[in-house]
Amino acid sequence: MTSIPTIDSWRESGEWISVNEHKIFTVSCGVGEPVLVLHGFPTASFDYARLVPLLADRYRLVLFDFLGFGFSDKPRPHDYSLFEQADIAQAVAAHFGLKRTFILTHDMGNSVALEILKRGDPVVDKLVMLNGSMLLKYYRSLLSQKLLLHPIFGPVISALRLIRRPVFARQFRSLFATQPSELEIDTFWSLIRYNDGLGIYHRLIKYLNERKIHEHTWLDVLEAHHTALTIIWGQHDSVSVSRIGEYLVELRPDATYYPLAATGHYPQWEAPERLAEILRTALG
Repeated sequence: MTSIPTIDSWRESGEWISVNEHKIFTVSCGVGEPVLVLHGFPTASFDYARLVPLLADRYRLVLFDFLGFGFSDKPRPHDYSLFEQADIAQAVAAHFGLKRTFILTHDMGNSVALEILKRGDPVVDKLVMLNGSMLLKYYRSLLSQKLLLHPIFGPVISALRLIRRPVFARQFRSLFATQPSELEIDTFWSLIRYNDGLGIYHRLIKYLNERKIHEHTWLDVLEAHHTALTIIWGQHDSVSVSRIGEYLVELRPDATYYPLAATGHYPQWEAPERLAEILRTALG
């Protein structure tokens, strides 16, 4: 089992680049074919910190924190949008010279990846998708997510910083098949709290509203696009349930599907060795 990396070492491995007057935290490491790596809500690129060392000998991995997440700027007031996050992903790719790339993506990042496919820049030769709520009719949102999306309760929860560590810990643990330690909970909690991220929590989660509006457009893009597709799905995900992964395979019967039996919502954290093995096969 890979060790738990420290948040300090992850931050020290990266750099900040300027995108539209915002500082975006990035990490670039490894040699070989390029892979643009997209994270999900509510965490950051650190989600992949256990996976990166297992792949850096074969791939050039480019990771970053979306605007409002992790170590990137968290402007306020600001209307965070998946389309803006796609702009940032394109800017990061351009900064690191990725005209063609593979994409590895998870959760919220799945929608951003499909918007990139739609735009055609950079060219995506292979796409690997991990657990995410790509089909909202099967999505099982957490109570805190429902409250944060409420037009009245959401801003109050953020303004008063009502999401506390015990609540976060309880709900975060529910996403895993193997329970994360207190140290791991503290680490992910620190990413959310960094630069007072709790104050914009209700703004960040509005990506679900955008996903609802554009869901079928993005799924149509996935169905029609020629890129090689691999779907890897933790089967013990209480939010983005396995039926969503199965639906994506029905949509793209040419896709390669890996159901991970003893894994939850975060395969890249919970089963990094198995995921690295699959990625070496999927990406070549």
